Amino acid sequence: MIKAGDYLGKGKNKKKVLEVVQLSNGWILVKTENSKSKNDFKVRTIYEPKKLKFYTPKHAHFAIDFYGKLCHNSEKAEKVFRAIIEVWQGKSVKDVLAKYLKDVANLRGYDLEYILYALKWILEQEDINFKGRPMKLQQTLDDKCKLAKVEVPENRKGSQLAISLFCNIFLGTHPVEALLSANLDIVPRFRG
Repeated sequence: MIKAGDYLGKGKNKKKVLEVVQLSNGWILVKTENSKSKNDFKVRTIYEPKKLKFYTPKHAHFAIDFYGKLCHNSEKAEKVFRAIIEVWQGKSVKDVLAKYLKDVANLRGYDLEYILYALKWILEQEDINFKGRPMKLQQTLDDKCKLAKVEVPENRKGSQLAISLFCNIFLGTHPVEALLSANLDIVPRFRG
């Protein structure tokens, strides 16, 4: 099994593994070094551990998955939404999983464990690389979060854009429209 200190990828895409989470479905989440800023990292999902096949999870993956959950069962999907928010607000993934896992059983798509661990790191990465935003856009994000009854922690402004994406979808916006309005990267990149 891959561990912190190992390398993932080939050639110029070869990156040192900083942290690893083994998921119950057999997948492995890894945090690798990256170069956007001093403490930057990249999140990778190893979906075929024996062959080290991986991809970089994107907001689009989780947005589409969340929309599918809303279409399948809106009550359970709301619990997924609240679980994401609780992790974003600083609760541990283990505690949030213990609270919500039974409530969201049998939902289609990604399982809650993968969603929470992956988004925890993706959102953390956004905060690390955040350099600020115009006040008007910040007010729009604050309003969207307020409408979805989401309290924004003071130190999470960088990742608030992604959280507002989930708020938009939760409030009824189609995920493609929500992604475009958030101007988030929607192109998956497969490597390995």
